[in-house]
Amino acid sequence: MASASRIKGRLAHGGLLLVPVTIQGQDFEFLIDTGAAYTALSKEMIAFLGFSLTPQRTVLIAPAQGHTFRTPLLTIPELQIGGFRLAQVTAILLEFPPALKLDGVLGMNVLKQFRTTIEADTATLVLRPETR
Repeated sequence: MASASRIKGRLAHGGLLLVPVTIQGQDFEFLIDTGAAYTALSKEMIAFLGFSLTPQRTVLIAPAQGHTFRTPLLTIPELQIGGFRLAQVTAILLEFPPALKLDGVLGMNVLKQFRTTIEADTATLVLRPETR
């Protein structure tokens, strides 16, 4: 496992950090969201990757706007970000506004595995393995 990864991204939508993520050998761009409990995929991305959803496997989400809702849970077999490969990543289905053109969101269930630094001035995400 890498000791640290500096992941160059880009700022979009008024300053949000988007970074490259690889799933099943396919490259995508995910929004970094420290306020999201879970990593999330768009329904288009779930269909593209051929992931199946189990209607009984859901989680209650409480987004910032305050309207709670249930959404399907799924497992990403392998997700690569920078020099790190993560196995069996829990994710949710989330519908994004079409204007944002987001593939997904990298949430705290992934970010908490690292000492995470966001360098907004260079649009860089720095991940270091969490030492416990």
